[in-house]
Amino acid sequence: MSLWDGCRAQVSIMSGVEKMASNYPSEPKNAGSVSNPATPGSGPGGTVPDMPLLSVSSTPDSGESGRETPSGGSGSGSHRRLAQGTLLSGDRYKIDKLLAAGGMGAVYRAIDGRFNRPCAVKEMLDEFQNDTERNQAVEWFGREATLLLDLSHPCIPRVRDFFVQDGRHYLVMDFIEGRTLGEVLEKEGNISGLNGARGVSEARARSWAQQVCSVLSYLHRQAPPIIFRDLKPSNVMVTTRDEVKLIDFGIARTFQSQRQATIIMTVGYAPPEQLHGMPEPRSDLYALGATLHRVLTHHDAVNNKPSIFSFPPIRSLRPDISPAFEQVLMKALSPAIEQRWASAADMERAVINLPPIIVQPVVQPAGQGQFPQRQPTSGPNPPTPSNPISKTPPSQVSAGTTGPAGTYINAALGHINAGRIEAAYQAIQQAYAFEPNNSLVHRTFGQVFARRQPPEIDPAMRAYNRSLQLNPNDSETHKLVGDISLFLRKQPLQAVPAYIQSLRLKPDDYEAHQRLAQCYEETNQLEPALREYQEAARLAPQATAVQFALGQLAKRMNQLALAERAFIQVTTASPADHQVHFLLGQVYENENKLDDALREYLEAARLAPQNPAVQFALGQLARRINQFALAERAFVQVLTINPADHPTRFLLSQVYESENKLDLALEQCNYVVRAMPGNQAAQAMRQRLQLRLGR
Repeated sequence: MSLWDGCRAQVSIMSGVEKMASNYPSEPKNAGSVSNPATPGSGPGGTVPDMPLLSVSSTPDSGESGRETPSGGSGSGSHRRLAQGTLLSGDRYKIDKLLAAGGMGAVYRAIDGRFNRPCAVKEMLDEFQNDTERNQAVEWFGREATLLLDLSHPCIPRVRDFFVQDGRHYLVMDFIEGRTLGEVLEKEGNISGLNGARGVSEARARSWAQQVCSVLSYLHRQAPPIIFRDLKPSNVMVTTRDEVKLIDFGIARTFQSQRQATIIMTVGYAPPEQLHGMPEPRSDLYALGATLHRVLTHHDAVNNKPSIFSFPPIRSLRPDISPAFEQVLMKALSPAIEQRWASAADMERAVINLPPIIVQPVVQPAGQGQFPQRQPTSGPNPPTPSNPISKTPPSQVSAGTTGPAGTYINAALGHINAGRIEAAYQAIQQAYAFEPNNSLVHRTFGQVFARRQPPEIDPAMRAYNRSLQLNPNDSETHKLVGDISLFLRKQPLQAVPAYIQSLRLKPDDYEAHQRLAQCYEETNQLEPALREYQEAARLAPQATAVQFALGQLAKRMNQLALAERAFIQVTTASPADHQVHFLLGQVYENENKLDDALREYLEAARLAPQNPAVQFALGQLARRINQFALAERAFVQVLTINPADHPTRFLLSQVYESENKLDLALEQCNYVVRAMPGNQAAQAMRQRLQLRLGR
């Protein structure tokens, strides 16, 4: 399913009666609204246009109820849809298929012919009953386009284009494969609770909570703050990597304090102040709490007692959820604004700082990465991994290599370091027979499973979780949990809490700082990434990988002095690394330290003479500082490597002209004109050279 495959349910509050409409994302015609009402249920506080409503189930937002059929059975909307192959915007966008549709609009998957990439094309039809409806709809559609054009965050799809054609308005956005949280809940929310509750795992919910808090914090930091106003499972998409994308900005608005706004809300996800037309940034936190409550429990908010705003404690439905996470969410769900989190950033910090999830290991069929079995020596319930519910007396819990299993643990670790994974498995099996409750034994099992080819991720996680049950303060195991998410599952956001917990226990672990920085960098959180790389470099100044990563990020962020220091540190440790000399040369050139830049480019070219990028940069800088003989040699080398590089050939012809080697300049220029007849600069240069040579 794609980014826009899901529909919205909004509320029209009219004369104290709540009506629900199910439409495609951001369909303004069917979104109920009323300006500046009195109190809810107090009688008419305004008027709304006479607009058709579509029936939906009583569930506020399941993520699955968005397959709408127009009430009354007219089905006329289907005749207005764009056919496959339809071309838009000067034939740039070719419609591939319909993704979602509503009474007055649709979303399509299309191909952008300019870049040959898929995109999402959102269409608003201009078939309104009066100018008031049309103007409101166009305003909403334009507001969404304007908002998104000004925003840049990993959790917000990018706008590519906005145009009007044949009376219809179009918004072109990134096409992102994924599913809404509502669909994930229906298909994967299989962890059972009490009284029919079921939902997703706490680990996934924590990851989503952190990501949504991050994007809400970004929106609320805008000037003025942007309030999303309709956060719910069908408006949050997760990709195949479990990365969050907010969709449907059609009703997002900037915040103006003490001024009532149009009421647009979804029952069960909107807080009391939004019912009064007074949403503010903390209203989005309430909606986030309601959304996560839903995906963890499948609880329908219409069943809340004594009011729609009275959510049952999460652990009353899902006792497996940690008390700390429950407290974070229930605070967000407080009906009183002042009792919620002060900001999305505060809530995000609370999620990041949660203690690690301790999960009881699940028994697995024999032969699939299961821990070895030890025959019971006494009693009916020996405390083995196959009997996780048995209680382990504290006196039997051990850690380290000083016990009877120490020799085998050390042997297993030696095998792991040497890449002998199956030998390590045999050794740690023997260690387990002596000390089944040694946390290091279970951690080593996890390392074995993680290093097998292919990696056995689930058994590794069970082993690490068992190790943390026995020794929750082992920073190394927390780091290994982070490694699973970062390196094996390719989910850097999910790795962040584990690395933070590892560093809380061992702040001077430069590797944990480095990997946390990598997580931040891969999720485009550049400031915290730079901070963590700097701390890692401070702790391990001789670690060239850390210095190299720090230099690259600092260069990317245009912090050139910092990048310079980092790359100098790397060149000192690895003087034969041509790539670092090349990057340092680029930094010097950006700092306008041209002599230093030339020195580094020359060294990079000496170390890697067949690298065309190095030779090209050297040639450009040499030409810039009028060292034409050096520029000539560099450009000739590039053409030796790639004779079809006509832009370099054109530069070489200019160097020859500067050296007054006019015959050679004309020869090279003729090559360029023949290969690139549309190059007007080359045409003009050839005419100039011919005149100078009298030809």
